Amino acid sequence: MTHPVPLRILIVDDDYHIGRTLSAILQSEGYQTAWASTAREALEKAEAQFFNLALLDIKLPDMEGTKLLAQLLQLTPETIEIMVTGYPSIQNAVQALNLGADSYIMKPIDPAELIKTIKTKIAAKQQAEKITKEKLARWIQSQTYRKHSAYFKEFLEETANELADFGLTKTQAKIYITLTALGVASVSEISAISKIRREEVYRTTPKLEKHGIITRKLKTPRTFSAIHPKKIIQLLIKTKLENMKEEIDKLKQKQVQLISKLETIEMPIHRNNCSTDIISSPDLFTELMDMTQKAKQKIDAILSLESLRYICLNNQKNPKTKLPKTIEIRMITEQCETNAFTKEITQFLNANNNRTEVKQLKILPFNLVIADDDEAMWGEFQHKNEKTQNLWTNDPTQINILKMSFENLWQKPLNIKETKDG
Repeated sequence: MTHPVPLRILIVDDDYHIGRTLSAILQSEGYQTAWASTAREALEKAEAQFFNLALLDIKLPDMEGTKLLAQLLQLTPETIEIMVTGYPSIQNAVQALNLGADSYIMKPIDPAELIKTIKTKIAAKQQAEKITKEKLARWIQSQTYRKHSAYFKEFLEETANELADFGLTKTQAKIYITLTALGVASVSEISAISKIRREEVYRTTPKLEKHGIITRKLKTPRTFSAIHPKKIIQLLIKTKLENMKEEIDKLKQKQVQLISKLETIEMPIHRNNCSTDIISSPDLFTELMDMTQKAKQKIDAILSLESLRYICLNNQKNPKTKLPKTIEIRMITEQCETNAFTKEITQFLNANNNRTEVKQLKILPFNLVIADDDEAMWGEFQHKNEKTQNLWTNDPTQINILKMSFENLWQKPLNIKETKDG
């Protein structure tokens, strides 16, 4: 009895203790591991032997992890690549995923979540390989069949696929094509040429008769002939258009009811499990407003003047976007030439008796909103740019890192102007 070969995992991290700990965890699950403390060492190991999966730290002493990722993808494209980082950066996340990383996880690493991610990615890879092998086997089989079969069999298969686009089943199409080739034929003759079982031909011909695609001759044995292809194609197109119009009419009848039903959904569709998701620009401010309206105690935010103007404008147009009542708000924004806009912002934030502090910086490092320390969103926050991507998370580890970033900026004494309203 042969045993499966253990899967090999390459760990790339310059921290010896992290590398040793991850190796122990993975080896306890039956994986073989190798550890590299630099990008150069990782490339040497990847050249020497194949690894099913690689865990790549994004910060390495001799090369950025994203650059190592690009080189490994060229060297061993079959290896599953998972990026690991302790820095919650939208740029790092999007760059890693765009370069071809299979996943992106944060430090400190949860062993159970790590094992789950690895098993999920390996299972998906194995399933994809299985499908590819099955497709290859079918392709080889079809090529062998074509080389040993007559021209008509190849023609029949290809033309039946094309005719099926017009609304016929493949069996119906093959019977019609066979009849077109033979002129007049019995069920036995149709079956012999098309390789369709006689019982299936007997069941199908009445349907083709009913739709005016073939005609039956009044003689024994029962024989059939095909209607001219030009007339049939026109008939099939007309039938398909009528069916499509009927389907569209049904959808139009349902649309009002469905829209009303969907509009009754009030709960934002956020995830219950800890996760970090990419939010596209068109959904950004909808997600942002949903998140802040759920806040019950406090909101910490770093927002550009452009983002604040957009939020204020939408607040004036849509009363539903007002911030929650009686919560503590700490806002860091850009310096403004006049106090008028600062006053307008404070009035907007205090509209519902909120306790608000607004501070101003010359340059904002990023945009960030944290609601009740339960969820956070950060990134560029550009509603006009459809390519802009931002990150949302409810992961406690990442939220703690973001809170530290906010507090460091909030306590910064230089170039800050403060406005308080109670």
